[in-house]
Amino acid sequence: MATADSGVTRVPVRVADCFLLAHDDFMRRTRQGRHITQSIIELDRLPDVARLRPALARLVKKHPLLVGRLRRDWKTWLPYWEVPTAPDRGLPLGLWRERGSAGVLTEATEVAKTMELLQDIMTQPLEVEGIHFKARLDIVEGRDGGCCAALSWSHLLIDGKGAELLLAEIGRLCDGVDEPCDVKEPVRPEMTFQEKIKKTKAAVYRLEDLAKIGAPSLAGPRPRRGRGHYQVITLSAEDSAKLNARVEGMAGALFPMTFYVACAARAHDRVFQHRGKQHKGYVVSVPVQTRKRGARGPLFHNQVSIFFFSAVREALGTIEAATAAMKQQFAEMTRGRLDESFLVVLEMMMRLPSWMFMKVVRWQFKGEMCSFFHSHTGAFAPEMIEFAGAKITNAYHLPCLATPPGTGLFFCEREGQVNITLTWREGCLSDEERRLMLEQTMEDLFGEPRPDLIP
Repeated sequence: MATADSGVTRVPVRVADCFLLAHDDFMRRTRQGRHITQSIIELDRLPDVARLRPALARLVKKHPLLVGRLRRDWKTWLPYWEVPTAPDRGLPLGLWRERGSAGVLTEATEVAKTMELLQDIMTQPLEVEGIHFKARLDIVEGRDGGCCAALSWSHLLIDGKGAELLLAEIGRLCDGVDEPCDVKEPVRPEMTFQEKIKKTKAAVYRLEDLAKIGAPSLAGPRPRRGRGHYQVITLSAEDSAKLNARVEGMAGALFPMTFYVACAARAHDRVFQHRGKQHKGYVVSVPVQTRKRGARGPLFHNQVSIFFFSAVREALGTIEAATAAMKQQFAEMTRGRLDESFLVVLEMMMRLPSWMFMKVVRWQFKGEMCSFFHSHTGAFAPEMIEFAGAKITNAYHLPCLATPPGTGLFFCEREGQVNITLTWREGCLSDEERRLMLEQTMEDLFGEPRPDLIP
């Protein structure tokens, strides 16, 4: 509801955002930074900065939620976004150049390495001069003549697919195309308190079963500070085609995520066994997109439902057995509408203070949150060919992690090439363990060892 006198409007927080709110607060309280993720697009040359600046100013005017502040209603204790009706600042733009680059970006600040810069940016708040930005864009001129554009965004407001759509929106504004791109979000059905309690039972029973398995993580249950580390491996078009054929044969064309969840579970289990630990199993929450395929929006909020998978010891012997177990769980959760049941649980917890919300989650798993983070986001912005006059050559996400769990394995695809992103917090994974995890990942992806793909 807008208020002309105060110049602000209220935007409700979506149900799926509430866990991210608690997670962001947990990271802040344990001094691990904030829940900020980056979406990277690699370019064949520098984009047109002169077109980017006005586009970023127009972006915030068109989508003022990008400078919204999170509040709670003192009567209902429900969270909401307080959004200015007339923001006057564009999205922050940082210009950088790697040492040894041609120096075409004359305004840019010199840095030693691109990845180190991106890691540093992710540890910094997005707020600038008291304005609560929820994203920023950085352009880095590489020493190889190429360039990358990094969109850093708060997971409180944006999810991975939303970040891709936001980059596409910036690209359109650079080209002078200002079209409606958001779509009306579906309205959740009204339910009585008794109906909500009944609806939550499936999720509650599922969580009770998962708690018996446990959610051990490589970081352990104690939160710890530490720098985030990232490794991105881009498969060739030929290897990607082989992988996609293998995934389709094992998991089916419609739900490849079951294969990738199994792959991530076995990769983490390999490291645990190297440490001399053999757990009963692992638990991982997997986001599932609710946006319509090909839609330009919604840009904002976490437009996902959540499935909780378990990888028990008996199913981890082979990638085939692990994938079959994940497929069975996915079918059971889909039939039982567990995604909707989990959302009702979150809805009933929305009024809890963030610290209490996270305490409930971690109490369930003896201090842990889940065994690792994972997602398979599919094709990265397939509708984007260029960005501000430069051709896109690759694109992927760099997710930010908290401890626990401290590690994550992520997959996406860009123009027929699969990107694998391994993420870990400092102190959670040694270099030997990093190689072991990647060795197991490649062996499961291709059905044979592929040491040639491991840097």
